[in-house]
Amino acid sequence: MAVKVTEVIKKVCMLGDPAVGKTSLVHRFVFDLFDDKYLATIGTKIMKKTMVLQYPENALEVRLTMLIWDITGHKRHMSIHPAYYEGAEGAFLVGDATRPETVANMRNWVEGFKPVVGKVPMVFLVNKADLVAGATYETKPIEDIARDYGSIYRLTSAKTGENVERAFTVLGEYLVRDIVESRGRPGS
Repeated sequence: MAVKVTEVIKKVCMLGDPAVGKTSLVHRFVFDLFDDKYLATIGTKIMKKTMVLQYPENALEVRLTMLIWDITGHKRHMSIHPAYYEGAEGAFLVGDATRPETVANMRNWVEGFKPVVGKVPMVFLVNKADLVAGATYETKPIEDIARDYGSIYRLTSAKTGENVERAFTVLGEYLVRDIVESRGRPGS
């Protein structure tokens, strides 16, 4: 059976409080770079990356281009956030492992996002994992939030790259699930 190649473009939003590392995560994923200088995002920055997802059992290759909208976390811009959310088909909710309040605030971000986009795949990221002792980091709050929204979470580090590629791949797989499942049906 010949492998079918499908090309897909999906808009994904990066959501979370200021200085949690949204931009750093995107830079690590897109360019495999880390810069520890903090520059606040004003409005939104859009970057893209194409990833190739292989499904040999379905004789399918999906070339997924993620248009990643890195949206400002500053509260003074909250009124314009819904305009940035329009058309999003997935999201990362990002918190900072060193600031528990940013993890708790993820619920607020979801509650602002969902009315605009409906039910879309989301992955929760607790960034800056390199700055906390892994064995002592309390994961229950993020486990509860991810479970409440039917999702998963990952501890990430934009600085070291820990779990960054994997997190984007997981969201990518969620984004193309319908395509993959339809390819596996008889007659497809």
